Amino acid sequence: MKIQSVAVVLISCSAMLAQACGGPQAVRGGDVEGLDDEAMSTGLDKRDLAQALHTNMEALQASAVIKRWQNENQPTVAVLPLRNETSEHVDSALEALISDIETKLVNAGHVQVVSLERQPQIMDEVRRQYAGGYDPNNMARWGKQIGARYFVTGKVFSADERSDDERRVQYFMFLQVLDVETGAIAFQNKTEITKALVR
Repeated sequence: MKIQSVAVVLISCSAMLAQACGGPQAVRGGDVEGLDDEAMSTGLDKRDLAQALHTNMEALQASAVIKRWQNENQPTVAVLPLRNETSEHVDSALEALISDIETKLVNAGHVQVVSLERQPQIMDEVRRQYAGGYDPNNMARWGKQIGARYFVTGKVFSADERSDDERRVQYFMFLQVLDVETGAIAFQNKTEITKALVR
């Protein structure tokens, strides 16, 4: 019993010393103004991905494919995963963007959105395809299975440069709309993001 009491006292003292010595402290975004604004590394973060997606979706809303969709009277659209071609571990963040894209498409009202989240076998197959290189020949088959006329998808690439102890990473997010029947690219836009460590 005495050993447990000593352990509790030591842990409490360690926590107080960490705060007194300026050690890291857990905080919430709402507690610290601008917490999400500062870059903590050259990696992609939530703000980078949200900005890149926002720019690409604005370009989509201003594109000719929107008029095409209006003429087709709300065709069905499904959002495929965005392919990660970087060394960054952002696959889960890119998965989250699927819902963001679906939300923007639904709220714009030009199309009917078919959620692939409800079709796990197709999503597993799409992910497997992406791991070994995307095969566009499967698009028509996937489209028939889920009843989609168009797919929205994309990819993220990076270029990394280093000089002494400085580093610059340039990221490129492409957003595409693919015609399921023909495989033709009906829309494509590129957004660029640069992150750096400078002296």
